[in-house]
Amino acid sequence: MIRPRPMSRNLLWLLLGAICFASMAFYTVRVWSANQSEHFSDLYAPWWGAHELLLNGRNPYSPAVAREIQTVIYGKAVIPTPDDPMGVGGGFAYPPYAALLLWPTIYTSFGTAEKLFLFLSVSLTLLSILLWLRALRISVSPWHFIALALFVFGSFPVLQGLKLLNLSLVAAAFIAIAVFLLSADHSIWAGVFLAASTFKPQFIILLVPWLALWSLTEWRVRWRLALSFLMTMLLLLLVSELLLPSGLRHFLAVARAYHRYTYGHSVLDVWFTPKFGPVASAALLLTVLKLTWRPLAAAANTARFVGVVSFLLAATVVVIPTLAPHVQLLLLPGLILLVEGHEKMWNSGPPGRLLLTGAGALLAWPWVAALGLVAASFRQPLGSLIGFWEVPLYTSTILPLAVFLALACQLRPWVPGEAAHGNK
Repeated sequence: MIRPRPMSRNLLWLLLGAICFASMAFYTVRVWSANQSEHFSDLYAPWWGAHELLLNGRNPYSPAVAREIQTVIYGKAVIPTPDDPMGVGGGFAYPPYAALLLWPTIYTSFGTAEKLFLFLSVSLTLLSILLWLRALRISVSPWHFIALALFVFGSFPVLQGLKLLNLSLVAAAFIAIAVFLLSADHSIWAGVFLAASTFKPQFIILLVPWLALWSLTEWRVRWRLALSFLMTMLLLLLVSELLLPSGLRHFLAVARAYHRYTYGHSVLDVWFTPKFGPVASAALLLTVLKLTWRPLAAAANTARFVGVVSFLLAATVVVIPTLAPHVQLLLLPGLILLVEGHEKMWNSGPPGRLLLTGAGALLAWPWVAALGLVAASFRQPLGSLIGFWEVPLYTSTILPLAVFLALACQLRPWVPGEAAHGNK
C-alpha cells in the first residue's frame, strides 16, 4: 500500500477543512438562521446600550432602553412576564465598563459598527488560534495552520458567533491573549487582558480563582499578575461608577433576570436534570480542584501550565448556566491539545481510546450533518430542510463534557517534577 506523501496529506487536510467550512457556512446562513429577523444581532443590544450611556447619559439597563433594543431586534417590545417583570429581555446585559469596548463605534451607524466588529472578530479569532499554538509550544507548518483555521472557522460555535456578532469571540480572544502573554513572561499585560475579559464574567469564573491560587504559591515571583489584574479591575469598576452610579447593582439585577428569562441551565443540568445538576457540578469542581492542585507549581512558560488552563476552560463550558454554542469557543485550546497528544492518549489504554474516539465522533458530527443537508439541498427545496435545523446540533450538549473528560484523562498522569519557577 502506497502511503500518501506529506504534500498530498496537506492537500487532503486543506480540502477536508474547506469542505467542512463550506458545508457549515451553508447550514448556518441558509438553514439555522433562515427564520431569524433581518435585524437580529447580538451586537445591537450592547452597541445601543453603550451609545445611550456614553452619548446621552441614559441608564442602559432601564426598561425604556430595553424596549428600544427589542423594537429593533424583534420588531416590537417584549411583553413583561413573571420571569421578566421589568421587560428587559434582550437588552443590555453587560457590566457598565463593557461600553468602553464599543466606544469607538458609537459615533458611527450600526451598519458600520457591524462591519468593524465582523473584521475585529475574524482577526481576533485567527489571532487566538496562533496564540494558543504558541502558548502550548506546538509548532505547525503554514499548511497545517491554514487547515486548522478552516476547521475552526468552519465550526458552528465560531460561525454562530460571527453571524450574530456575539461578543463571546472577543472575550475568548482576550483570554487567549492573556494566557499567551503570561506564558511569555509578560505578567502585567496578561493581568490587563484578563481583567478586560471580565465583561463576560462567566468565561473566567474558574480561571481567575485558579490563577489567584497559582500566584499565591510563589508570590515573590508571581505577584505582578495578581496586582495587574486587581489594579485593572479597580480602574474598570471606578470607570463604571463614574459612567453610571450604582451601575454594577443594575447589572447584577439584569443578570439575575437574564438567568430567569433564558434557558439558564448548564450542560450538567441537561444530563442530570436541574435537580441533580448542581450536585454533579459540585462533584466536577472537586475533580477539577484535585487535578489542578499539583500543577499550581508549574511555571507559566510550560505546556503543562497552559494545558491546565485549557482544562479549566473546558470545565467552565460544562458548569456555567448556558447552552449557547458560541460559548464553546473556550474549548479551542483543549481540542488543540487533544489533537496534538492523540497518539500518546491512544496508547494509554482502553479508557483513553474510548474518550478520544468519543470526543472525535462528537466533534465530527455537526460537519457530517451539515454536509448531509448540503447534499439534500440539491434534491429538496431549501424550505423543507429548515425542519432539520437541530440535527447538526445534536451533540452540542455533550461535546463539552466529552472534551472535559478526555482532558482529565490527559491531566491525570501529570506529577510534580517539572520546572516550577514563576514569572518574573
